[in-house]
Amino acid sequence: MSGAEDRGFTRGQITAFVATLAVAAALGTAAYQAGERLAGTGGGAAVSAATGTVPDGGALYAGNCAGCHGADARGALGPALAAPAGWSAAEFTQAVLHGRTPDGRTLSTVMPRFETAGLDGSAATEAQLNAIQAYLKTLP
Repeated sequence: MSGAEDRGFTRGQITAFVATLAVAAALGTAAYQAGERLAGTGGGAAVSAATGTVPDGGALYAGNCAGCHGADARGALGPALAAPAGWSAAEFTQAVLHGRTPDGRTLSTVMPRFETAGLDGSAATEAQLNAIQAYLKTLP
Protein backbone atom coordinates (compact mmCIF):
# COMPACT_ATOMS: atom_id res chain seq x y z
CA MET A 1 0.00 0.00 0.00
CA SER A 2 2.64 2.50 -0.92
CA GLY A 3 1.29 6.02 -0.66
CA ALA A 4 -2.21 4.83 0.28
CA GLU A 5 -3.76 6.03 3.51
CA ASP A 6 -4.88 3.62 6.19
CA ARG A 7 -8.66 3.57 5.85
CA GLY A 8 -9.64 1.79 9.04
CA PHE A 9 -9.90 -1.69 10.39
CA THR A 10 -9.94 -4.86 8.33
CA ARG A 11 -12.88 -7.22 8.39
CA GLY A 12 -10.74 -9.73 10.34
CA GLN A 13 -9.85 -7.15 13.00
CA ILE A 14 -13.50 -6.19 13.44
CA THR A 15 -14.52 -9.86 13.68
CA ALA A 16 -11.82 -10.51 16.29
CA PHE A 17 -12.92 -7.48 18.31
CA VAL A 18 -16.59 -8.50 18.27
CA ALA A 19 -15.65 -12.06 19.24
CA THR A 20 -13.55 -10.73 22.13
CA LEU A 21 -16.47 -8.61 23.34
CA ALA A 22 -18.81 -11.60 23.18
CA VAL A 23 -16.37 -13.75 25.18
CA ALA A 24 -15.89 -10.96 27.75
CA ALA A 25 -19.67 -10.58 28.16
CA ALA A 26 -20.10 -14.34 28.56
CA LEU A 27 -17.29 -14.52 31.13
CA GLY A 28 -18.71 -11.56 33.04
CA THR A 29 -22.16 -13.13 33.17
CA ALA A 30 -20.74 -16.49 34.24
CA ALA A 31 -18.59 -14.89 36.94
CA TYR A 32 -21.56 -12.91 38.24
CA GLN A 33 -23.72 -16.03 38.41
CA ALA A 34 -20.91 -18.05 40.00
CA GLY A 35 -20.54 -15.47 42.76
CA GLU A 36 -24.24 -15.78 43.50
CA ARG A 37 -24.05 -19.58 43.63
CA LEU A 38 -20.95 -19.55 45.85
CA ALA A 39 -22.65 -17.19 48.27
CA GLY A 40 -25.69 -19.41 48.47
CA THR A 41 -27.87 -16.38 47.85
CA GLY A 42 -30.42 -15.80 45.15
CA GLY A 43 -32.99 -13.98 47.19
CA GLY A 44 -31.93 -15.19 50.60
CA ALA A 45 -29.57 -12.30 51.38
CA ALA A 46 -32.16 -9.63 50.80
CA VAL A 47 -33.57 -8.96 54.25
CA SER A 48 -37.10 -7.74 54.78
CA ALA A 49 -37.39 -4.26 56.21
CA ALA A 50 -40.31 -5.53 58.29
CA THR A 51 -37.99 -7.74 60.35
CA GLY A 52 -35.65 -4.85 61.16
CA THR A 53 -32.65 -7.12 60.58
CA VAL A 54 -29.47 -5.69 59.12
CA PRO A 55 -28.63 -7.17 55.72
CA ASP A 56 -25.50 -9.33 55.53
CA GLY A 57 -23.09 -7.19 53.49
CA GLY A 58 -20.67 -10.09 53.03
CA ALA A 59 -23.34 -12.36 51.59
CA LEU A 60 -24.69 -9.58 49.37
CA TYR A 61 -21.16 -8.83 48.14
CA ALA A 62 -20.44 -12.52 47.49
CA GLY A 63 -23.69 -12.98 45.59
CA ASN A 64 -23.64 -9.81 43.54
CA CYS A 65 -20.10 -8.42 43.31
CA ALA A 66 -17.41 -11.05 44.01
CA GLY A 67 -17.81 -12.74 40.65
CA CYS A 68 -16.30 -9.69 38.94
CA HIS A 69 -14.44 -7.80 41.69
CA GLY A 70 -12.92 -10.86 43.39
CA ALA A 71 -13.71 -12.47 46.72
CA ASP A 72 -11.39 -10.00 48.47
CA ALA A 73 -12.51 -6.98 46.35
CA ARG A 74 -8.98 -6.60 45.01
CA GLY A 75 -10.15 -6.87 41.42
CA ALA A 76 -10.64 -9.56 38.82
CA LEU A 77 -12.76 -8.93 35.71
CA GLY A 78 -13.84 -5.70 37.43
CA PRO A 79 -11.57 -3.25 39.26
CA ALA A 80 -10.50 -3.32 42.90
CA LEU A 81 -12.95 -1.64 45.26
CA ALA A 82 -10.65 0.03 47.79
CA ALA A 83 -11.56 3.53 46.56
CA PRO A 84 -15.34 2.96 46.40
CA ALA A 85 -15.25 1.66 49.98
CA GLY A 86 -14.21 5.17 51.02
CA TRP A 87 -16.83 7.06 49.00
CA SER A 88 -19.82 8.63 50.73
CA ALA A 89 -22.96 6.50 50.89
CA ALA A 90 -24.56 8.69 48.21
CA GLU A 91 -21.54 8.30 45.90
CA PHE A 92 -21.43 4.54 46.42
CA THR A 93 -25.17 4.28 45.73
CA GLN A 94 -24.83 6.35 42.54
CA ALA A 95 -22.09 4.02 41.27
CA VAL A 96 -23.88 0.77 42.14
CA LEU A 97 -27.35 1.76 41.01
CA HIS A 98 -26.57 4.01 38.04
CA GLY A 99 -23.00 3.22 37.00
CA ARG A 100 -21.61 6.74 37.63
CA THR A 101 -18.52 7.51 39.71
CA PRO A 102 -18.23 10.60 41.92
CA ASP A 103 -16.05 12.26 39.27
CA GLY A 104 -18.77 11.72 36.64
CA ARG A 105 -17.23 8.78 34.79
CA THR A 106 -19.58 6.14 33.42
CA LEU A 107 -18.65 2.64 34.53
CA SER A 108 -18.12 -0.13 31.99
CA THR A 109 -21.21 -1.71 30.47
CA VAL A 110 -20.08 -5.01 32.04
CA MET A 111 -21.00 -3.49 35.43
CA PRO A 112 -24.69 -4.22 36.05
CA ARG A 113 -26.87 -1.21 36.77
CA PHE A 114 -28.39 -2.57 39.97
CA GLU A 115 -31.22 -0.04 39.82
CA THR A 116 -32.52 -2.21 36.98
CA ALA A 117 -30.91 -5.56 37.82
CA GLY A 118 -31.66 -5.43 41.55
CA LEU A 119 -29.77 -7.36 44.20
CA ASP A 120 -30.60 -11.04 44.37
CA GLY A 121 -33.66 -10.61 42.18
CA SER A 122 -35.32 -7.74 44.03
CA ALA A 123 -34.92 -3.98 44.11
CA ALA A 124 -31.81 -2.83 45.97
CA THR A 125 -32.47 -1.12 49.28
CA GLU A 126 -30.46 1.59 50.99
CA ALA A 127 -29.78 -0.81 53.86
CA GLN A 128 -28.33 -3.41 51.45
CA LEU A 129 -26.08 -0.87 49.74
CA ASN A 130 -24.88 0.43 53.11
CA ALA A 131 -24.20 -3.14 54.23
CA ILE A 132 -22.14 -3.90 51.11
CA GLN A 133 -20.09 -0.73 51.53
CA ALA A 134 -19.59 -1.43 55.25
CA TYR A 135 -18.41 -4.93 54.35
CA LEU A 136 -15.91 -3.49 51.83
CA LYS A 137 -14.49 -1.30 54.58
CA THR A 138 -13.67 -4.41 56.64
CA LEU A 139 -11.46 -5.89 53.92
CA PRO A 140 -7.69 -5.43 54.11
